[in-house]
Amino acid sequence: MKKRLLALTLTLMMASATVGSAVTVSAEEEENVTVTEYGEYTEEEPYHLVFSYIDFYPQDAAAREAVQEALNEYMIPKYHIEVEFLPLEYAEYQTQIQLMISGGDELDIIPVYYTNASSWIAMNGIVDMNPYMETPEGQAIIDALGEANAYVGQMGGVLFGFPAAKESVELGGLCMRADICDELGLTEKYNLGANKDEYTGEVYDWSVATEIFKEVKEKYPDMTPLYLQGNSSPARRFCFFDELADQFGVLDWEADHDSTTIVNEFETDTYKEFVTLLAEWYDAGYIYKDAATDTQGTAAMMKAGNTFSYPSAIKPGFLVEANAANGTDCYAMYFGKNIEGGYSTTNVSFFDTGIATNSMDPDMAFKFISALYSDPVVMNFWQNGIEGVNYQVLDDGTAYFVEGEGAANFKYHLNSGWCMGNQFISYVWNDGSKTADYWDQLAHHNDWAQYSPAFGFMWDSSAFSTQIAACSNALNQYRPALETGSVGVEGVEATLQALNDALYASGLEDIMAEKQAQLDAWIEANGGSTETPAKNQELIASIDHGVLTGNE
Repeated sequence: MKKRLLALTLTLMMASATVGSAVTVSAEEEENVTVTEYGEYTEEEPYHLVFSYIDFYPQDAAAREAVQEALNEYMIPKYHIEVEFLPLEYAEYQTQIQLMISGGDELDIIPVYYTNASSWIAMNGIVDMNPYMETPEGQAIIDALGEANAYVGQMGGVLFGFPAAKESVELGGLCMRADICDELGLTEKYNLGANKDEYTGEVYDWSVATEIFKEVKEKYPDMTPLYLQGNSSPARRFCFFDELADQFGVLDWEADHDSTTIVNEFETDTYKEFVTLLAEWYDAGYIYKDAATDTQGTAAMMKAGNTFSYPSAIKPGFLVEANAANGTDCYAMYFGKNIEGGYSTTNVSFFDTGIATNSMDPDMAFKFISALYSDPVVMNFWQNGIEGVNYQVLDDGTAYFVEGEGAANFKYHLNSGWCMGNQFISYVWNDGSKTADYWDQLAHHNDWAQYSPAFGFMWDSSAFSTQIAACSNALNQYRPALETGSVGVEGVEATLQALNDALYASGLEDIMAEKQAQLDAWIEANGGSTETPAKNQELIASIDHGVLTGNE
């Protein structure tokens, strides 16, 4: 076992020269002791670090313990850190973290969902990591994420966490049954194909979808052209707002990419046009008639052959996952009003990796976080387990389950690199469709984004929890009918008015005023609003909008 681990370690350390920056050690560490403000640690007496994370899939307890032990055989001599895994179920993690913080339990690394940041900061539960950013470990995180993304997890001057390295741009469209596309000639007409889901700048206006739905309905009158669900909003697939965390006071990016004026999303022409389009489709019979209350889900409807398509975010590798979930071959087609997608704080800073104030040594906790973003050995152990035991490296350099194991019976495979850490330095997990350059494809996907001028801003909503809860209740009352088209065209105006009346009665105006004040202060403190990186601007400008979209 030790020989195998040593071989893996050496291999990945050499690979790190090309895929990530190793953490620079201090002079004290070179002498086999790590000295911080809080203590001294050696290989014989390492710092004990509790690493909490979300287990999205069941893992075998014995396999997890073996992985933890193998990781520590690497961590203890290199970092003087002994890691204790603390996996939490998604449904309970927020409550459990809060109880541990308030109870003073031993806890170091925590996953921070963006909506929890304000309350956890208010309860003094998160360490501000700004003071660490000028260290070699901080630079390693900046090198991994880029300057803007490394600092995006801030609120009120507190750097509460680092986002995962993942695709974050809002680009979406339709997932459609391949057999129907083939039969109707859509495949050839729109250049569709198996596993053809990488974005190239080819995006279609939603009026094209109307024509497609019409063809489907005429040929297959008993089939629903578009499946929507009332408890799952499709809004982001049709129009992009910088929702500024909670949708109650937004930037209308579709109307003006550069505006920093906060508006009520549900009074904008952008939102009205979106729900009116859905209402037109509903009246025409293109949307499932019970969409507002249906709970079957896209996979069930696609497997049953009852629907042709559904809206979804799309990225490289999307179709393999869709085919498996839907039980049928699918094609992807990008739709929208713009060649580029939007890029906001909450797109990137969805889940973040932070340090609990319970940490007995936040210096060592930060060192571990840095390793999650810069050391492929650490990331591979945590995500994939032990080579030869939990996964194998294929000839092309990708990884997959060992013989005898798969998606239905694996013992250890987290598949959560999109949530915490830097998955781009780990092995590409090859499900039969991905090549070794898959992480490069995902990184390039983000180049199609224009940044929101408020990118990096996260408002402190802790004083408005009552108003936000009331607004959420109002929105939940009216949104299912509006965002499935179920109100019909004749019902759009009245339903929108009822929604907005309820929102303002719930305190929306006060929320928007405070959010605008905080945004204005943030822009002034940062010397202006955020600009889109030059490489993104150049890529977007290189596309002939009219030729590829058919838009005027």
